[in-house]
Amino acid sequence: MNVTIREARQGDEAALAKLADQLGYPVSPASVLNYIESKLDRRRERIFVAECTEDHKTRIAGWCSAALTEHFYTAPCVEISGFVIDAAHRGQGIGHQLMKAVEAWTRDSGYDEIRLRANVIREQAHHFYEQQGFIRVKQQIMFRKKLG
Repeated sequence: MNVTIREARQGDEAALAKLADQLGYPVSPASVLNYIESKLDRRRERIFVAECTEDHKTRIAGWCSAALTEHFYTAPCVEISGFVIDAAHRGQGIGHQLMKAVEAWTRDSGYDEIRLRANVIREQAHHFYEQQGFIRVKQQIMFRKKLG
């Protein structure tokens, strides 16, 4: 299997939406396309995709969304907001390659730290992140309030 890491582009929306659903975040391909075309700030954020080719078939097997983040109260960093590898392709090194792409972009952007949050129930993901060199800093509870 050959893996290429690249930025998301028009035509990726159905695959990205399908993988977001595996994370538990259903989204329409149209919403993904709208984000890629009009809302993605290419200077400050990226969606990296892992494109796999095997048996002369190419498909997206994972993606990672990340953004340059600056707050007045913490050091600037890159924050990973989403990361998923297709269930059928986990354990094949694809996630590691995506992380390396994020690390390279972080360094190229002049930043030296990457942060991410992971749902407490995703223990397999926690293990993967620790293998990639991340350390647990704290546990949080996320709150949400829908308006309207």
